[in-house]
Amino acid sequence: MSDPVGDLLHLMDLERLEVDLFRGQSPENETNQRVFGGQVIAQSLVAAYRTVDTETRT
Repeated sequence: MSDPVGDLLHLMDLERLEVDLFRGQSPENETNQRVFGGQVIAQSLVAAYRTVDTETRT
């Protein structure tokens, strides 16, 4: 049985390649390779959040 919340959190865990450069993931599905806009927006927000230092966030 899959864990939808865990799967979503996994998709939002971006890989930092270098300063201000991240790589996201898409759901692993061999028959349906597309990315939905909501996923792109959510990953963009996560990346933007990670570019701000912790002192500025508080």
